Amino acid sequence: MMKAFFLMLGFFTRIPVPQIEYTEERYVRGIPLLPFVGAVTGGVLACVWQLNRWLPMPAVSLLMFLAYLLVTGGIHLDGLGDCCDALFSGRDRDRMLEIMKDSRSGSFGVLGLIFASAAYLILLNYASWQAALLFPVIGKCTPVLASTLSPYIRPQGMAETFCKHATGGVLVFDLALCLAAAFLLNIPLGIAAVLSLLAGALVTLRVKSVLGGITGDVLGLVCELTQLAFLFFCLIRFR
Repeated sequence: MMKAFFLMLGFFTRIPVPQIEYTEERYVRGIPLLPFVGAVTGGVLACVWQLNRWLPMPAVSLLMFLAYLLVTGGIHLDGLGDCCDALFSGRDRDRMLEIMKDSRSGSFGVLGLIFASAAYLILLNYASWQAALLFPVIGKCTPVLASTLSPYIRPQGMAETFCKHATGGVLVFDLALCLAAAFLLNIPLGIAAVLSLLAGALVTLRVKSVLGGITGDVLGLVCELTQLAFLFFCLIRFR
């Protein structure tokens, strides 16, 4: 199990980990462990949050976002940019899928990344250390959520194995884990987690209605938008 965890940590972060030989069995066993990968990223961000003892919070927000980029390598933001280029292109389904595969960034992709970056900088400015810890955990539940709600439509794509093995049982395990963690920290965080996961589900279903399913880039889009939704919902006073 630890080898499967380190394999997934190596895939989804830039954190130095022991070199683990890839096997499909280890990869599949690592899929339910994605919330723990998110917890590692969140732990780094929660530590950076503590700098607010010496720095104003806007500066800490900038450092947290920089840490997020360094730890994750912007893996899901890349998917967000590709999806913005495709979904806002006004083209037909086949052309949208071609645009997603194009390594070049178009205007909508750049605008999407600017919006996401600005949103992170603003929302992290108001985040508690608990929210900073949890939002990557919530985000790492969404690839399994999206794979359960929608079919994978890119033959032999990089995410095909993931989507094939992201079953309903894995989804129940991951959701129970992240929601339990959120509600144990405090009730408002739990409510924000539920609302953000619902938002992620709606985004998935909307993309499904346009493309007929999901791709690896869509998994990145849903992850990032769910994380931003969680940070936004954390600002609401549920009283």
